[in-house]
Amino acid sequence: MVFVVSGIVTITGINVTNRLAIGFIRTRWGVIAANYCVALALSAMMATANGLRPASSFTLALGLVTGFLYIGGMYLGMVTIGRRGASIAVSASQLSVLIPVGLSVALFGESLRTNQLVGVAVALASLPLLAAKIGGGLNGSLDRGTLLLLAAQLLVQGFAQFSSKVLVASGLGAERDAFFLAVFVSATLATIPIALRHRGEIGRKDLAYGGVVGVCNIGGNLSILLALAALPGAIVFPLVSSGGLLIVTVLAWLIFKERISRVNAVGIALTLAAVLLINL
Repeated sequence: MVFVVSGIVTITGINVTNRLAIGFIRTRWGVIAANYCVALALSAMMATANGLRPASSFTLALGLVTGFLYIGGMYLGMVTIGRRGASIAVSASQLSVLIPVGLSVALFGESLRTNQLVGVAVALASLPLLAAKIGGGLNGSLDRGTLLLLAAQLLVQGFAQFSSKVLVASGLGAERDAFFLAVFVSATLATIPIALRHRGEIGRKDLAYGGVVGVCNIGGNLSILLALAALPGAIVFPLVSSGGLLIVTVLAWLIFKERISRVNAVGIALTLAAVLLINL
C-alpha cells in the first residue's frame, strides 16, 4: 500500500505545484520545459539502471508523438487551473480515462462491464457540471469557454494515456522504458526552444516549480508500476485516482481558497463516482 500512497502523493504534488506556480509565473513555458528536462534526466537514469535494450521503430515513433500530447495536456491543464482552479482541472484530468476506455472498445473489441458502462455515463454527465459558472446556485448556467477547455484537456490527456495501451496491445510492453524515454526526449526538445523565446519572462521559481513537477511525474509512474506488482489494478487505479482527486480538492479549498459552485461540487462528486465505477 505504500506505493499506492506515494502515487496519490505525486498526483497531489503535480497539481498543487502547478497551482502554486500559476500565482507567480509570467509564462507557463518555463515550468513545462523544466518539468520535461528533469523527467528526461530521471527516466534516462531509470532506463540505464534497468538495462535499456534496443527498441522497435514503432515504439520510438509512438513515444515521439506522445511527447507532443504530453506537452498539450500539461499546457491545457495549467490553463484550466488558472481559469477555474486545481479541483476542476484534476477532475477533467481524471475524466480523460474516457478516451482510452472508448478507443479500447472501438479498436480492440474490448467489452465493458455494467458498472463501467454506468461509470462512462456518469462521467459524461459530470463534464457540463464542472463547467458551470460560479455563483449560479444549483441552476448555474454553463460556461461554454470552460466546457471547451475541459473537453480539449480531456481529449489530449486521454489520447496520451491511450498510447500506453497501444504499446501493450502491440506486444511491445517490454519496451516501456524506451517508450517513456522517447516521450520525454520529444517533449524536452519541443519545449526548450519555446522556453528560450520566453526566457525574459522565466525566473528561477519557474524552473524550481517545473523541477518539482518533473520529479512527481516520474515518481508517479514508478509508484503505480510498483503498486501493480503487488496489488491488482482494480485496487490500485481507483485508490490512486480517487485519492488524488479528493486531496487536491480539499487542499484547493483550504489553502488556495478556491471557489466552486454547488453545481461544480456535484460535478466533482460525480467525477469521483465515475472514476471508481470505471476502474473497479
